[in-house]
Amino acid sequence: MRYSDSFGRKSSRILLGTAYFGDGITKEDAFLMMDKFREMGGTHIDTARLYADGKAEEVVGEWIRSRNAKEMIVSTKGGYYDMDLGENPRINRTDISFDLEQSLQALKTDAVEFYWLHRDDENMSVEEIVNMMNDLVKSGKILKFGASNWTAKRIEMANKYAKNNGLMGFSASQIRFNPAYCLGERTGLVGMDDNQFRFYKENNMPVVAYSSQAKGFFSKLAEQGENALSEKAKKRYFCQENINRTEVLKRLSQKYNRSIAAIICGAFSSFEVPEVFPVIGGSKLEQIEQSLTGADVKIDQSELVEIFKMEI
Repeated sequence: MRYSDSFGRKSSRILLGTAYFGDGITKEDAFLMMDKFREMGGTHIDTARLYADGKAEEVVGEWIRSRNAKEMIVSTKGGYYDMDLGENPRINRTDISFDLEQSLQALKTDAVEFYWLHRDDENMSVEEIVNMMNDLVKSGKILKFGASNWTAKRIEMANKYAKNNGLMGFSASQIRFNPAYCLGERTGLVGMDDNQFRFYKENNMPVVAYSSQAKGFFSKLAEQGENALSEKAKKRYFCQENINRTEVLKRLSQKYNRSIAAIICGAFSSFEVPEVFPVIGGSKLEQIEQSLTGADVKIDQSELVEIFKMEI
């Protein structure tokens, strides 16, 4: 496992996602997954107030206490839409403070080590958002914060304001990033592209890649064929470009004697500027273990270009 201090202390270059802990993945199975992640060198768990209506945070918090896993970084997110009210922005002091308090209670902790704004509200000034987040830092309830599904342009504006006013800015970005060409981005999500990546590289800003395996698209296509793909995966990813990229991953899988899931993890962990941290998940323990076998695979730059079709 490779590590970084980009989040304040020793963070594994691979994060464990918890979106289905407590809803689809039982507490017992989630504990096994976190045990395996820790055993294989993982030190950073990614969760959110939204996940399983707060149950995921409760499961993570209980596991941390039961294992006395003080070395683990737990990052969580707030500010997601109220599912009953539609996609109305909730990036404001009242809603963020409410979400944060709920997260602290669920995790049973006094402070969140790294806190993400789960969405942006482009109708709200970056100045107001930065001031709000710095007030939470001053309160001691969060230590650092990042932007999830924000454009590079908005992060740049926010961090410029923070720098000019002696304030803390966004320390990292979490966006959809995987080797697939996406046929259509869902409203409210931000995916990696050449322009976004250029900003992160120029500013050496860490990137956390969610949906890093493209919902298992490449593994399923390579191992089981088109019929194994869900209708959602076909709609979002099934095209000739991604069929070609599957062939690249299959070749590298044979070269390094690792699964495609492991190759993708190894590829993300091989980025140097910026550092990229893939979030992994799965419904089965063996999927977590398989992804983690790529933690130490070193993919060279020419191969990264082949995989991601970007200037790296």
